[in-house]
Amino acid sequence: MKNTIYYLLILGATFFTSCDPMDEIYDDIDANGGIEGVDFISGSLDYTLTEDDYELVATEIDSVEYFASEELAQEVIPTILASTHPVLGEGSLINVTYDLFSLTELEPLSTSEELATIYDVDDYLASNYETASDGTFVALTYNAEVEFYTLTSDDFATIGEALSSKYPTPATSAGDYGNFDRREDNDAYWSNSMIVEGLSILFGDTYTSGEVISVSFAIYNGSSGTESLAIQYNGYSFLELDAEVEAAEAIGTEYTFTGDDYDNVGTTFSETYPDPAYSVGTYGNFERREDNDAYWSDDMILEAVNVVLPAASEGDIYVVTYDIYDGSAGTETITLEYTSGAYVSSDVVAEASTANITAIVAKNNSEWEFPYLVTEADYELLELSYGNFDSSSIYKLEIFLKSLFPYAQSGDTASVQYDYYDGSTNEKYSIATFDGTDWSVPENVEATTFQYGFEDGEWLPDNTIVYNLLSADYTLIADAFSDVYPDATGSVANYSNFDRRVGNAAEWTDEMLVEAFNVLLDSIDPSAEEGQKYDLVFVIYNGSTTNETFSLIKTGGVWVNNN
Repeated sequence: MKNTIYYLLILGATFFTSCDPMDEIYDDIDANGGIEGVDFISGSLDYTLTEDDYELVATEIDSVEYFASEELAQEVIPTILASTHPVLGEGSLINVTYDLFSLTELEPLSTSEELATIYDVDDYLASNYETASDGTFVALTYNAEVEFYTLTSDDFATIGEALSSKYPTPATSAGDYGNFDRREDNDAYWSNSMIVEGLSILFGDTYTSGEVISVSFAIYNGSSGTESLAIQYNGYSFLELDAEVEAAEAIGTEYTFTGDDYDNVGTTFSETYPDPAYSVGTYGNFERREDNDAYWSDDMILEAVNVVLPAASEGDIYVVTYDIYDGSAGTETITLEYTSGAYVSSDVVAEASTANITAIVAKNNSEWEFPYLVTEADYELLELSYGNFDSSSIYKLEIFLKSLFPYAQSGDTASVQYDYYDGSTNEKYSIATFDGTDWSVPENVEATTFQYGFEDGEWLPDNTIVYNLLSADYTLIADAFSDVYPDATGSVANYSNFDRRVGNAAEWTDEMLVEAFNVLLDSIDPSAEEGQKYDLVFVIYNGSTTNETFSLIKTGGVWVNNN
């Protein structure tokens, strides 16, 4: 017992003289011949894990200085505490602060406004989310304006040629037949991700970041047909959208030129415009290259349309689509109004088509932008067979960013979105920073504190709450039990302590204290969960005035002795 008292005195002294009391405890123990034959001390303190502590369990945590999950922390931290606090014994409590992996949470925002590009998104968020700081990621739901595009045979040829090395059989099929083979069991099969990859190559950077395009294309799935995909350009590539495109309301009669119409135009204008007429009749399109002898101007096309379209009622609107050639095959659409017996150009415009989408946007350098989304093709390029990063492969993303931003300057930042595995796969959002030589992707960690208790010879996660009774608590107990234990409660009311002298009329036994503390804990923590522990610290009189600690645990809905 003398040894125990001696080391408790050491503990008390060091709390007043040192920022790290345990270091001095160890020094005093070493100076007195170690701990053999000495009782372990009981203490309660706060402790923050150090770089050396993480190194102790490097294998378990993949050599990073954080824990991937709370479960892993609770499994590993006892090993650290056994090494760092060997003299703390039964009943000791340590509040351990450590770094825990924490995914960046998306802020959900929604609006019915129609936004077309990242500039519209930035204006909207700048006005409606002024408090957002750099590094904020938002899941913004809004109505995006939609453009429409139909792939031509030349487009299929371009995509096929570009992807001939990566997807030889599908690429050859697309180029030869002018469609995407959608039979999953066929070697020429095109998946959605492959099609989007091809569209990214075809369109390049011809669209503005944020624009949404509904792309229609020919397919073959045993028979010929058409499909469409809604895609969005994020400033780097195109992403498939899970969205229904709301078609614009028709503003007039739609008319598309047929093969007979081109023949009719060619015959009608053979003398007026010999070269253009020959071209349109031969190739079934209007030549739109101004330096070509077969060029069709806007006015000439209007003449041709008036030959083809039937007479209509005054004020009728026609929306006419026809094929063109301007170096590659395409289409044009014009809106016409029937006035005084002829069709003339009209300023009437169809309402924009829209799609309700949710896009991830990031606040970076005080502006909103679409983050770079690591694609399936990127994971393949980086030889990540599971399509995600983890703590051992995140360096590949940092290397990849060098190729993505070859002209980055020191201090530049970029927002990125990628899949990360830490026991399960989750989307992760980060702001990467360039130091002039390398990119670094920050580890999403936050300081977390959890209590551990030494019980039955080992450190365990412990939810024990240490509570010091207040004056009001003594009064509460005295009032609650005045009829049951008049002498004992009279003493409590008079002295604000519990008489613990065995055999005294005012004695509080352990059983009586359990009764009293049930009333107290139900008052101060009525919603405590099953298994919650409390260490109640209260004043006693046992011949002299001192403190005592009583432990309870909630079991079966009541508080029971846990000493």
